[in-house]
Amino acid sequence: MNRAGTGKSTLLKNIVGETCVKTDREQKKNSKLFSNLYLLNVDSKDSSNYKKTFSYAKKIDFEELPKTEKRACVVVEDIIHITKKEEVKLRNAINYQAHHKIQKIICASHAIYKNQIYSLLAFFNFVIFTSAVSNVPTIRNVFNYFKVEADQVQKWLDEYKKIGKGRYGIYFYFDCEKMTFNVSMKMLFNELKCIGVLGTNLVENSEVKNNDIKFLQSRFEKFVANFPLKNEAASIFSIIINCINPNFVRSHDLTIIFFVDKSKRAKKLISVVDYINFLLAEYEKPTPNLLALHRFVQSFCYIPKIFVRNAFLRAQNAI
Repeated sequence: MNRAGTGKSTLLKNIVGETCVKTDREQKKNSKLFSNLYLLNVDSKDSSNYKKTFSYAKKIDFEELPKTEKRACVVVEDIIHITKKEEVKLRNAINYQAHHKIQKIICASHAIYKNQIYSLLAFFNFVIFTSAVSNVPTIRNVFNYFKVEADQVQKWLDEYKKIGKGRYGIYFYFDCEKMTFNVSMKMLFNELKCIGVLGTNLVENSEVKNNDIKFLQSRFEKFVANFPLKNEAASIFSIIINCINPNFVRSHDLTIIFFVDKSKRAKKLISVVDYINFLLAEYEKPTPNLLALHRFVQSFCYIPKIFVRNAFLRAQNAI
């Protein structure tokens, strides 16, 4: 999401170059990671530049999106205004084709309102911004979509202004799966730093052991590999594990150890996998243990309402 003249096209070309082609430095050859590169709404100048590097680049329109081949990269530029029919095709591409056709969908837009993009935000892996100060309203809208608390929104925007200052080559991105706000000081792929995790402050986030978190996340992915809502489950787990001390989670079975009272006499040991499944299962009734864990998690962590589907919690306004 970027304003005009802020380095958007340069960023797109770098993303495609870094993620769609593998460079063999010893043989000085490039190998294709994707069999096709499709260009939608890309102007003639940028199309020519793509074709110099990617001989398989093809220009298409929205009607041709469903017909794109497997293992393809699709670049969609300048989404200024699209019809409802075009929105449906783009939604299907992002939500279905990207997974079932093993495609990478990269979209560029100057805004998120009045062009149907706002309704698609949950389907993206990342939302990326240049450092232009003019992006602040759009960034705020993205944070609001993901239910970031007002005080945290302001903290993140303050960091955005302080770090970015409109400088070229500095990009910020919101990770829609891990629910983190991040910055890259050098063309998106270098000098990465996490500004904050949804529901935590900067100090808490800096003290978290990254290696422990990565290990627990890999374990969780195995537990939910066949889960229909595994992406949503992974997002919730990422939020929780970035809030809690990783030492509270047993790595072999992903159970959380906690005390239910201040005296520390009543200890609970409950599966975080079961808990997340409970949050996402619309009609599952809670057990006392799950409610105890829910109260414990809520005491230190904010889980966005879009991830809580359980009807009981919604009815009790317990989210």
